[in-house]
Amino acid sequence: MAQDHFLSFNKSKYLKWAGALCAICIGLYLADSPPIKPGGGTWLGYGLGTLGFGLILWLMAFGLRKRAYRSNLGSVRGWLSAHVYLGLALAVVATLHTGFELGVNVHSAAYVLTLAVIASGIWGVILYVRQPALMGNLLNGQTLQNLGSGLRDIDDQCRKAAQGLSPDIQRLVKNSSTGRIFASRWQRFSGKNPDCATQRTVDALAEKNNGASPAQRELYNLQFRRLQQLLRIREFVRSRTWTEVWLLLHVPLSFGLLASLVAHVVSVFFYW
Repeated sequence: MAQDHFLSFNKSKYLKWAGALCAICIGLYLADSPPIKPGGGTWLGYGLGTLGFGLILWLMAFGLRKRAYRSNLGSVRGWLSAHVYLGLALAVVATLHTGFELGVNVHSAAYVLTLAVIASGIWGVILYVRQPALMGNLLNGQTLQNLGSGLRDIDDQCRKAAQGLSPDIQRLVKNSSTGRIFASRWQRFSGKNPDCATQRTVDALAEKNNGASPAQRELYNLQFRRLQQLLRIREFVRSRTWTEVWLLLHVPLSFGLLASLVAHVVSVFFYW
């Protein structure tokens, strides 16, 4: 249901919070008249920097909250909703903190890393929005192991159905059962295997369908079911592979950002 979605959690409460935070920060920035150029070196700049640093620490705490199964500090869905919207608000806070000035230094590096983490987070939101429903449709309440067991059950039925049929058909059935789900690791990113043995078997049996015996028609139906099962498994693996790639990017970027922020803060107070 729409109200259960993390993006619209609790009537989009955190979207409103993030919008209000951005409006306040922009209003303060426009109203500020510092004696020096606007940026991180003004009192407002220090305030925005402190706010941004606090937001980053809180956003990174989401990883801990996800694993704290017995925590009473709000639902994971609520935390995720706040994580998304306050993460987007961080882009505004960080930009105002810089005063729209960039250079070749540790301060600008921290800002660029902040935007990189936010950009990777947007990618993650897109995956997260598509993934739960997609996974549910693919698995239909089953695990990946269940789907693999289903393939073996279909193979057993195919071997029985192929008994008494021509050697060519029996060879097709054997090739289908021993064919690989993916011919290479790279195919996991596309979720396709152009050299699918089961697809070849289905195509060959379809050509023989005219005047086919009941056993041959049953075999075709079984192989078609096997092909549909394979397609679900491949699409599931494709989705999971891209999610794993996103995590390999987003998490290290986040820790890189934290390290650059520490360097940024230390250098600011050292030269202050």
